[in-house]
Amino acid sequence: MNIIRKILNFTAAFALLFVAVTAIVIHDVLQTIGLPILTRMGVIDTTAVSNTIQPHYSKKLLARAIQMTRLQEFAAQEALEAGTGVTSVRFYRPPQADLTATGAPAALTQGTAPTDFRDIAYTAVDVSLAQRGQVSKVTDIANTVGLVKYLDTAIDLQGDEFALDVDTIIRNKLIHQSTGFTKRYAQAAADFATLAAASLANGALIPRDLLDAMTRLKINRAPTINGVYVAIVPPQGTRDILNNSEWREVVRQNYADKIFKGEIGDLFGLRIIEGTNPFTEDETEGTFSTTFSAAGSNTTGHIYSTVVTGKNAYGVVDMKKLGGVAKKPQVIIVDKPDSGNPLAQYVIAGWKAYWASTVLNTAWGVTIRHKSQFV
Repeated sequence: MNIIRKILNFTAAFALLFVAVTAIVIHDVLQTIGLPILTRMGVIDTTAVSNTIQPHYSKKLLARAIQMTRLQEFAAQEALEAGTGVTSVRFYRPPQADLTATGAPAALTQGTAPTDFRDIAYTAVDVSLAQRGQVSKVTDIANTVGLVKYLDTAIDLQGDEFALDVDTIIRNKLIHQSTGFTKRYAQAAADFATLAAASLANGALIPRDLLDAMTRLKINRAPTINGVYVAIVPPQGTRDILNNSEWREVVRQNYADKIFKGEIGDLFGLRIIEGTNPFTEDETEGTFSTTFSAAGSNTTGHIYSTVVTGKNAYGVVDMKKLGGVAKKPQVIIVDKPDSGNPLAQYVIAGWKAYWASTVLNTAWGVTIRHKSQFV
């Protein structure tokens, strides 16, 4: 047994020696021919298999950034059903009290009938209807195997863009420098050029600007909306108002219970709400500008527009059967095969609207142009 054990030990030792000698020989050969030498075994890590690793896709979309569009809800709305055979709508502005007009109140002579009669004349405001629309295309494969609901997303996005489109068209009419609302400039600036040259502090919206605009509407006898006038203010403007020391004191004394609720409500007959789609200008009044350049006379910042309105200052036409209702357009989905899509390889979703908007009375609305100290 001892002899066998010795033979086995010798055989194992010889095998190890053979492996070692072989490794040395292979090492020398690789060095001679210039091949790289492996110093460790291969490791399978995330770097080596990166092309097989995928991110986890959430099927829940993040919240969209939605514009706060408010102008439509304060317009005088004229409903127009389909099939009426018209392409324009006429609004009528009733006459106003005028003691200088023919037939105005006058002294009577006993036994003599008046000969001057008060005419009742209406001023017509015509607005032409126009059609607008939008479409999106989603393939059948994408809609079937997609991780998110592409068609639902397209429809939601179109609804948001319809509301923004309506708000933008109305806004551009109200702030128009010649045919829009009565113009005022922050902190009693004489004109646009004076405001453009002002500093942010001297051009910012202050409470007095809102009170002055409301006073102008009262002087012009503009009717109120549910007992108040309405100011649609961009966030840059409400920031300056809420940061104003005089405003804070008024709110503290009269509306302290509402501060913590994030609301103020009606203040001195003026309802202040925010809209995130303001008209912005730089150097030229009436020219929309998304970027600000300090190269000209306006070296401080964008000029924003706040709209203060009474009832019936502007109007819109709603054609509900043709999708003319802001924030809820008529969505048309085409998912059947036709000559242009014989195999139904895609779905088309879109909306159309046939509507219009117009300024009805320039004296019953005020546009305040102002800067902002928000940085």
